Amino acid sequence: MRLGLWPVLGFFLIAGPAWADGGFFSPSDVSGMVDLRLSTADGEHTWLDGGFGKTRVSGAGSGFLGHASIAGADLAWTPHLTWDVSAVIVGQYQSDHDHAPALSEAYLVYKPTPRGQTRYSARLGLFYPPISQEHQGPAWIDIDMITPSAINSWVGEEVKVVGAEATLRRELGEQALAVTAAVFGFNDTSGTLLTTRGWALGDVQTAVPSHYALPPLNDFMEYVQAPVTTPVMEIDHRVGGYGRIDWRINDRFAVNAFYYDNAGNLTGEDKLQWAWDTRFWNFGAILDLGDHTRLLSQAATGDTRMGYAHPDIWVDTRFDAAYLLITHRFGEDALSARIDAFETINHAENEYGDTREHGWAITADYRKQLAPHANLLVEAMHVSSNRPARTDLLGEAARQDQTVLQASLRLSF
Repeated sequence: MRLGLWPVLGFFLIAGPAWADGGFFSPSDVSGMVDLRLSTADGEHTWLDGGFGKTRVSGAGSGFLGHASIAGADLAWTPHLTWDVSAVIVGQYQSDHDHAPALSEAYLVYKPTPRGQTRYSARLGLFYPPISQEHQGPAWIDIDMITPSAINSWVGEEVKVVGAEATLRRELGEQALAVTAAVFGFNDTSGTLLTTRGWALGDVQTAVPSHYALPPLNDFMEYVQAPVTTPVMEIDHRVGGYGRIDWRINDRFAVNAFYYDNAGNLTGEDKLQWAWDTRFWNFGAILDLGDHTRLLSQAATGDTRMGYAHPDIWVDTRFDAAYLLITHRFGEDALSARIDAFETINHAENEYGDTREHGWAITADYRKQLAPHANLLVEAMHVSSNRPARTDLLGEAARQDQTVLQASLRLSF
């Protein structure tokens, strides 16, 4: 099945005049945010410069390097088109990624008025799958922390789809059960960045158009793989799918399970961009320890493969990551702390490259509301990782440690 962005965008254009009659151009449907950032870090340079760095912030070798910037800006339009149908369209700018405004998300939402204990909803368009427990709102923002977990940083970078999703929710007294299923395309290169660079922690989000420079590749991969990867791209014209189950056990405890398979054919290729076969499970839990304290956890495990299988498959990488996050709220303010662990395991022991990695990170944030539309976040993060490719391809130590200090002023409307 061949998928394209044009049918989705065409739907908005064709239906536009009818929506205008309903007065959907309302100022209340427009929101936005500007993120003013001050960052400093030691250690290696950011992976956005085409290396193996684990954060969005570049260090200066053994010393600290300070940097002030407009880290990003989002503009979201969420019109109500009919009583049951709405839309989400998000434009995005990121100062250190592509340096141009781009389309982050664009999808229709069908959510009819609930009748009884069963509820239905659906989405159609360009969006993130329902994986993250940290992100909220139409612009997919982590409210309480500057830097999301390794799992959800990767989701932001490489797991955005063009698809159709449906959800069924059922109230069962104090409990509730929800089932979500979707088909999608335009996520064929997912796994490229995770394999060649490894895990990272940062608030970079992919958009359309968007691409990332890859770190140095070995002689073989440099010959067959483009030096950049484009996360939102259709190559093999296969349809992938995902499913999720949510179970709210009581008012304080909920769990969920998610499975993703992009059904990549491994050997599909377009200008040295490849269709990777990427599959993973994600398990999550939410526990309220009191009226003001919440514990979040996610664990992901999967594999990503690419290339011909003769004599050996080119890339066969197993990946795992998990985090534990606690947030305590003081009125409108919040204090958060998180610990991450991550690894990739190389199952293709051949001349095509070593993708092994293991590491951990600890992050703490304080969010202070200065005004109803102004929040100040202060973050300290330390990341430690060991990746032999640093030595093999750059002549650097396999183990690298980095400490990042950041302050973010978020102005919204």
